[in-house]
Amino acid sequence: MKRQNYFIRLFSPLLTLILIAYLVFTCWSVLACWNATASLNENIPQEFLRIKIYGSSTSAASDASEGNTVSGTFSIIDSNGNEIAVIERSWSGSYLAVEFARIGSDGKYFVFPSRIYGKNRIIEERRERSHGTLLEKYYDDYGQCMLLGYGSSLSDRKKLYRIAAFATGKYRLPSFGLVTRFSIDLSACRPDRYYSISFNENGSFVVEEL
Repeated sequence: MKRQNYFIRLFSPLLTLILIAYLVFTCWSVLACWNATASLNENIPQEFLRIKIYGSSTSAASDASEGNTVSGTFSIIDSNGNEIAVIERSWSGSYLAVEFARIGSDGKYFVFPSRIYGKNRIIEERRERSHGTLLEKYYDDYGQCMLLGYGSSLSDRKKLYRIAAFATGKYRLPSFGLVTRFSIDLSACRPDRYYSISFNENGSFVVEEL
């Protein structure tokens, strides 16, 4: 009993400090995001991704649907239409989809590509969206969001970074209902053709062949 009480006295203050630090960081992140959205113009309309899907293949698995892989190339595009990063690989599944995160404030909207993932059916299962390739790390670099292209100010790129980090869940913080996540299904994209994903001024996405 004495040993148990010793550990409680030892770790209780530490756990309290960690909880306080987490709450302070959460409040700071929300306020920083809120201030950034208030001082920036929304980042739509903008093209975000260019895609080329190579097709799918099946490995020797007991369940064919679980052994499927689909490969493709995804280029992340900045506001000037230039490539920031290129991701070329295979994902488990028969089809591909892209998850986006959208955050709104004062009638303005900011959109960020969040994740590429594979799925075995056009109507996806919820667990499939929890896997895949996270995209935030490809356009957030050294405290700047490089979705703003050449000609943007360092201050604006840092502000957009705060919004992107919060919207995409980089720090695993509660979103307080400010963030909406949605997926764009790419099953209709034909192999070996280039496609573009962009958002118009109304906040609607457009998938078109290039």
